[in-house]
Amino acid sequence: MNSHKSPIDRDIDRLTQSIPKIMKIAGDFDLDFYEMRFEIVPADVLYTFGAYGMPTRFAHWSFGKTFQKMKMSYDYNLSRIYELVINSDPCYAFLLEGNQPIQNEMVSAHVLAHCDFFKNNAAFAGTSRFMVESMASSAERIRRYEIEQGREKVEKYLDSALALQEHIDPFYRTIQEKKDKKDYHKSEGIYDDLFQLDKLLAQDKENHALVADKESEKEELTNDSDKNLVKAKKDLLLFLMVKSPFLDDWQRDILSIVRDEMFYFWPQIRTKIMNEGWGYVSEGA
Repeated sequence: MNSHKSPIDRDIDRLTQSIPKIMKIAGDFDLDFYEMRFEIVPADVLYTFGAYGMPTRFAHWSFGKTFQKMKMSYDYNLSRIYELVINSDPCYAFLLEGNQPIQNEMVSAHVLAHCDFFKNNAAFAGTSRFMVESMASSAERIRRYEIEQGREKVEKYLDSALALQEHIDPFYRTIQEKKDKKDYHKSEGIYDDLFQLDKLLAQDKENHALVADKESEKEELTNDSDKNLVKAKKDLLLFLMVKSPFLDDWQRDILSIVRDEMFYFWPQIRTKIMNEGWGYVSEGA
């Protein structure tokens, strides 16, 4: 019966049997990871995810530029991404279709260590585990802005927002703040809930009016913002969201999206070498 199966199907059957054994061994070594979701994908898909940083992220020309660079290196056999693992719960792991079965088995062990690192390293304690869904919602909002405002106008603004994306204070959000905000990913508010502006916005949802247009609310917003901005001196995106008198509501929303996504990616930037080292040590074990 197996002789009639394609090589890809046989590889999948092998992984279906071996991955639970690998997970059992990893558990015996006290690795603690989220529920796993494995998927084998072609190189084009894997490198697209690698360029965007997430399967559900909004579209931008800079991600396409990164994809072309990464994919060309793969095509000329200069470099290769063997896997991509998403810091989420459940944890999504994408394996390269062109890998040999033994490679994907080794990569699966490597992935489990990454997930253990995401779940237990202190640098990731404040990150959202629901960014797959959150980024999908953000991408849909940006697509709506492209229809309403024009694609060129939104793209030009995204250029500016992404140029400033690293100007946040990555140490501002405490673990307790994130625990209190664990359900925020379900919100459709356009402002960072640090100031609870999503609650104020809901009052004017029907006519889409800016809360800041109301004098009494504007004064309250300014007072709350000043207190928090003192604590977040490095956060340029937050400052612009709250203080700029020139931004429309859709522009503030995009700044909020870029800022939230940078908070998600920042711990990965900080711990890249340590994270990879943990993966290789655990893979060898």
